[in-house]
Amino acid sequence: MEINELKIELLKKILASNDIRTLDKLNEFLSAENTVSEVGEEYKTEGKNSSLSPEQWEELNRRYQEYLEGKGESESLEAFNQKIFERYGF
Repeated sequence: MEINELKIELLKKILASNDIRTLDKLNEFLSAENTVSEVGEEYKTEGKNSSLSPEQWEELNRRYQEYLEGKGESESLEAFNQKIFERYGF
């Protein structure tokens, strides 16, 4: 999906929504663009500036979409750690 098509679809969903909790969460998400949260941790980022190229962002978004659709490849953390240990010894 092209970026402008995605924006239009998101706008349609926002306009059609009457769920104040969802809209509040969306507002909070969009307002917190420079904050990253993890379980038990929150920290600031450098903002929207990124060292990733547009092509790298496109690839990340493509893979994330595959993950959401259940099409992407994934493995457990234990399997990943085992591969790293076998390959690099740590």
